[in-house]
Amino acid sequence: MSLVLIVLVLIVLPAVLATIFSWGIAAKFPVTPRWQRVALAALPAGLAPVTPGLIAVWRAYRLTTLVPLGAVFTLGLIVALVVGVPAAWWATRGRVQGTADKVTFE
Repeated sequence: MSLVLIVLVLIVLPAVLATIFSWGIAAKFPVTPRWQRVALAALPAGLAPVTPGLIAVWRAYRLTTLVPLGAVFTLGLIVALVVGVPAAWWATRGRVQGTADKVTFE
């Protein structure tokens, strides 16, 4: 049961968040490059599931040592790289970079 929970939190949650973030960035800023949308979507999606761990480590150690805090933060970056980037890349594959329509903004 705990393995299922770990898979849901460390794989499914960041993948869904990266997909939603990339769609939102593409809708809000249509002229941003694809690599930038993927990076901006994957980073918070990867750090979201480890945020409770970051808070717990910070409270336990009170910044007496940065090694445990850095380890949890590095786990978040690895999750962002391994799970968030492919999910965001897949989500933005069909999105065409459009130019801002001047009629819309007048």
